[in-house]
Amino acid sequence: MRPAPRIVRFHPRLAFPELLDQENALRKALAEQVQGGKISLLERNIQIHKLHAKIVDEEQGRLKAAPSEPAKKSLVMTQWRLSNPETCTRLGGNAANCY
Repeated sequence: MRPAPRIVRFHPRLAFPELLDQENALRKALAEQVQGGKISLLERNIQIHKLHAKIVDEEQGRLKAAPSEPAKKSLVMTQWRLSNPETCTRLGGNAANCY
């Protein structure tokens, strides 16, 4: 069995670190459910994709609501937004790039 990927803390560089905390909490909970046989890996991926999309929408809404703050697009933020492409949630998705 492969060890779980280490969660890197991007907090100092993210505009809304609590959103990343939500995603990380869901990942942990779902990993336990998959390991316990309660849900499939595909179901896990679908749930993560849904939350990730919701978080990205929330982030965009917050950035639009606070136009006085410059919306800097750092590399780390872009990588986080793209970390769960839709192809990862489909059966037979590009497993080499999905975790």
